[in-house]
Amino acid sequence: MRQRLIIAARIVVALLFAALAIHVLVGEFGSLSLDDLALSLGEISWGAAGLMALATVAAFCAVVPYDAFALAYEGKRLSLRRSALSSTTSYAVSNLLGFPVLTGNAVRWWLFEHWGLHVGDVAIAALATTIVCNIAFAFIVGIALVVAPDLTAQVTGLSAEASLTAGLVMLAVAAALVLLAVVGPKGVKLWQFNVRRPGRLMLLQVLVCAVDYSATAAVLYIPLGPALGMDFLPFLALFSTAKTIGIFSNVPGGLGVFEAIIASTMGSISPADLAAALVAYRAIFYFAPFAIAATALAVHGLHRAGMRRTTPREPSTPST
Repeated sequence: MRQRLIIAARIVVALLFAALAIHVLVGEFGSLSLDDLALSLGEISWGAAGLMALATVAAFCAVVPYDAFALAYEGKRLSLRRSALSSTTSYAVSNLLGFPVLTGNAVRWWLFEHWGLHVGDVAIAALATTIVCNIAFAFIVGIALVVAPDLTAQVTGLSAEASLTAGLVMLAVAAALVLLAVVGPKGVKLWQFNVRRPGRLMLLQVLVCAVDYSATAAVLYIPLGPALGMDFLPFLALFSTAKTIGIFSNVPGGLGVFEAIIASTMGSISPADLAAALVAYRAIFYFAPFAIAATALAVHGLHRAGMRRTTPREPSTPST
């Protein structure tokens, strides 16, 4: 019964976010025709598209060690090759389909079970990655609020002083959490799991998560170009915030919710150019990696099936 209520609550939240996003998107892009969109898409150069693809590759390269990092906190070892398969495919699938707890972790469990890992390891991989990347997110937003309080104040609606204060608080909290992970208690209670103190390894993962966020934001920043009128750091903070809200909205892939937040803060970009950049971003960062991940999982599944067929069975013991 409790599980059904949680699912129902998620659906209600998703519907509310979707309705609000549709209202904003209609207001921003309601007058835009398909011809206008196609014309703006055609104006995105092949060079820009190539840079967007390279930024996508950089983001997914940063994702490669996520599961290996998380299991290391539990005292277990996952090879980089296996971590690359589980981390990138679960990330690509949950990015497009949404509901990462269900979709991304289903991919992880399908792979982990074959590698002799347990369902608890799936939970650790998801929880540790989420926590560490949120710490990296706090650093990114905090630095943006401190470095450019006036510009971020225009985006958030806060005063420059409030933005500066919020930035300092976020940096202090994030730094305290990292310090606790490096020199704190040897054992950490993470939900119902006991994990080892992350130690200095967490510093590396925070950095890797920051690279992931930065490269992902660059995929959208590139086609917007100089017309954006915003430096990359405050854009990165805005982008990361919009992406996080999109995830928590429970709308698959944050579709519409993410676009609504970006559109409502990008008044310097024409609706056609902004819509074209968002479509290109979705195609390059969401659909292309999903297709590659689906192919990789299919190949892995066929390989597993082939191994089962070629592995000789143990002769049965005749009954007496």
